Amino acid sequence: MSDAQFLEQFDPPAYKIASFEIAHYELIEYVARQKKPIIISTGIANLDEIRAVVDLCKECANEDIVLLQCASSYPAPASSVHLANMADMKERFGVMVGFSDHTLGVEASMLATALGACVIEKHFILDKSINSADAHFSLDEAEFAHLAQKIADARELVGEVSYGAHARSRDFARSIYALKDIAKGEVFSHENIGVIRPSFGLHPRYFKELLGNKSNNSLKKGQRLTMDFLKD
Repeated sequence: MSDAQFLEQFDPPAYKIASFEIAHYELIEYVARQKKPIIISTGIANLDEIRAVVDLCKECANEDIVLLQCASSYPAPASSVHLANMADMKERFGVMVGFSDHTLGVEASMLATALGACVIEKHFILDKSINSADAHFSLDEAEFAHLAQKIADARELVGEVSYGAHARSRDFARSIYALKDIAKGEVFSHENIGVIRPSFGLHPRYFKELLGNKSNNSLKKGQRLTMDFLKD
């Protein structure tokens, strides 16, 4: 706990708790009472331990919690990652979720971002020639910049809930047009009107309504229909 107290002089914007410390309740309580975001890795934790630490933070009036899905293997094989846990933890505990990525490459972090991760943690190293325990699965400066760009790309691809194509793309949809010259008073049928591109005519939902009705004016082949052509 003295380490956390030491950090306070630097006014850190948030605290990160490694999964190996998830049962260090005195430390977590102290950190939670600082009323700053608390990021907690869940790598070695079981469900009861995760629930206990979330409850402890909330009892300290700190609900600004991010649980990181994490595989405590170095590097972590794909079969150990279980990104599906993120959605489960978010629903089960009502907190934000993220991903502590120990895999090789950036693909897992991209996928985690697409699945709703608001925090991505990845090991960083200045020089891969340094003899360190995590050098072989850490990213150097150029690789980390690549990761940041790929995460931004993933967020852009996810976008927001938005139905319907771009307005210009609607031009390529279908609408109702005259397939041949139609005389005034002529009955609309499958032979003289059709649903074709572009979308500047009457919406196809009105096609059945037109069939069997008489045109109140003449139309040229290729002319778009409007409701004005229905005979009163």
